[in-house]
Amino acid sequence: MNALTEFSHSLRFIATATRYPLKMGAIWPSSPELAKAMADQVDPQIEGPIIELGSGTGSITKALIERGIDESRLILIESHPHFFSDLCARYPKAYCFCEDAFALQNIAERNDFPKAAAIISGLPLRTQSKTQRQNLVRTGLRLLKPEAPFIQFSYGLDPPVDGRDLNVQPFPVKTIWKNIPPARIWVYRDLAHSG
Repeated sequence: MNALTEFSHSLRFIATATRYPLKMGAIWPSSPELAKAMADQVDPQIEGPIIELGSGTGSITKALIERGIDESRLILIESHPHFFSDLCARYPKAYCFCEDAFALQNIAERNDFPKAAAIISGLPLRTQSKTQRQNLVRTGLRLLKPEAPFIQFSYGLDPPVDGRDLNVQPFPVKTIWKNIPPARIWVYRDLAHSG
C-alpha cells in the first residue's frame, strides 16, 4: 500500500471517529509499531484461523500478513461498512464479516468457526460496559485452542478486562509509545489451560 492510500485510510478513520467517537474509541488508526507489536504475539506456526476483531483500516491485518500468516487464515470482523468494503478489496482471500464483533458467539456459531490459533482485537473495550467486555473475552477464550492468546490493546494502565472475574490472567506485554495515544498490549490466557 502506498503512502497516499495509507493517508486516505487515516483520513477516513479520523472522519469516522469524529462522527462516532464512542464506537471508534480512538482518534487515529493503530500505528505500524502498535500493529507489529500486536502481530508479534501471534505464533504463525500454530495451525488454525486468526480472528481479528474490529479490523478497521487494516493496520493489524497488514502486520499479521507481514508476520508470515497466510491471508486465507484470517477472519476479519468489522462493523463499519466503508472499512469492511476496503478490507474485502485489500484482502480478498480473508474471510470478512460486516458485523458487530461483540456478537462474536453468534457469528462463530452461524459460520462454524474452527478453534482459533489467536484472537487479536482492536476494539475500544473501555467504551463498553463491564459485562460486554467480560462476555467478549469469555467468548473469545472459548473459541481459542488451549493456551492460544486473546490479544487486546488499551489506552489505560490497567487491563481493559479484570481477569479475576473470568479466571484468566491478563499479561501486560508491551507499551507502545509511538501510537496516538500511547497503547498497552494485553494478552489473556485461560488459567485452566496455561502451563
